[in-house]
Amino acid sequence: MADYLVDVRELKKYYPVFSGVFKRHTADVKAVDGVDLRIERGECLGLVGESGCGKTTFGKTILRLHNATSGRIYFNVEAERVEQIEELLKSDDERNRAKGEELRSKFDMTRFSNKELLPLRQKMQIVFQDPSNSLNPRMLVKSIIAEPLIAQKLMKRREIEKRVIELLYTVGLAKEHMLRYPHEFSGGQRQRIAIARALATNPEFLLMDEPTSALDVSVQAQILNLLKKLQEEFKLTYLFVTHHLLVVKHISNRIAVMYLGKMVELGKTDDIFDNPLHPYTKALLSAIPIPDPETKMEKIILSGDVPNPINPPKGCRFHPRCSYAKDICREEEPLLEDVGNGHFVACHRWKEIG
Repeated sequence: MADYLVDVRELKKYYPVFSGVFKRHTADVKAVDGVDLRIERGECLGLVGESGCGKTTFGKTILRLHNATSGRIYFNVEAERVEQIEELLKSDDERNRAKGEELRSKFDMTRFSNKELLPLRQKMQIVFQDPSNSLNPRMLVKSIIAEPLIAQKLMKRREIEKRVIELLYTVGLAKEHMLRYPHEFSGGQRQRIAIARALATNPEFLLMDEPTSALDVSVQAQILNLLKKLQEEFKLTYLFVTHHLLVVKHISNRIAVMYLGKMVELGKTDDIFDNPLHPYTKALLSAIPIPDPETKMEKIILSGDVPNPINPPKGCRFHPRCSYAKDICREEEPLLEDVGNGHFVACHRWKEIG
């Protein structure tokens, strides 16, 4: 079996909606609605989709920055153990299900207390979208990078400064930068500081939440090259959340496409770009600008607006905007189907479209 660092099963994250004089729970915003995803050790998995599709919520729920409504999250658990737990949970025998729940409490992150999560915090880190907001303006760079080391009690104080200097050099900064404040740096330098802070605890998994979207194009390339270099050097695993498809093409081994809280396509980067099978993926790719005025590419203009996640459409969630939709699309929700070569798609009509 493949060596998965992160294995997510049927993950849901709903936000309750309260209304009326008595603030009764009347509905839910279904930000993430039953997503299965496995991230292999050492890979960079790109997660793309329109704003509001649930990408960032999914990533933060994996890190337990948000508590999941339901589902399972396994981190660094052997594939055989995960399959054993999943089979027991689906068993018709009540004793087997009880055994599955017992095992789940030991391996499923959604069941962990804050105390049980503490060791995992060292191995799972995040780089936020805007370094101007993610770095405390009142703290020196030295203190910002040292903060996770102090919080986790990983080093004695006399060792921390040496570690901070080492991290600064790792991300392309220098020793003299540690006694400055964030506002004294450019956007690219601030993001380097944020990356250094994320690396401080020697993590295995990094959630990259659109880490280049707030930067100039020239600086984006520098940060992307730095991230690729760090991944190879420290054997890191990335979940790279972005809406910029050319960025994800440059850095990712595989791409997952989300729409309205659901996973609609997953595959190797080259397969997604060369042979997209879901009409939503095709529309996203058609919007990529071509840097040649003589090259004409037909853009797919989606009709209507993104449906309300409080009351998503029945059947396929994309069908109100899909030119290929038939009756089955309006009635039955498509499952994520393996179409070969590690390519998955959730579409009733993918054979005709592809």
